[in-house]
Amino acid sequence: MEDCMIECREYPRIPVDMQVFFSSTNKTDICEGTMFDLSARGCAVTSMSSVQPGSAVRILIRATDLGSPITIESAAVRWSEGGEFGVEFLGLSELDQRRLHRLLQVATTPQIRPS
Repeated sequence: MEDCMIECREYPRIPVDMQVFFSSTNKTDICEGTMFDLSARGCAVTSMSSVQPGSAVRILIRATDLGSPITIESAAVRWSEGGEFGVEFLGLSELDQRRLHRLLQVATTPQIRPS
């Protein structure tokens, strides 16, 4: 079963390194983390703040390549272990959905840096 979680994903996960802010939907305090894994339907975050599996969170992705942040209005924490957690995106606006897909395109395109 564990192998299937990695190989049987419907949406490919892309390694990233982006600052995110998140808050539980029933709390006002905002926590900070680093998103290290992103797909069209979810992401994985490392953070000093712990979250419980099953809890609902709102996430703000600092997508510097796109200018303004992407807001995930509703996401569910699917797992949490050792300072990392994974979420499934449940609700985001059409605009943020398009921006998320653009971010995925940017993240999968090899960046050519001037020497």
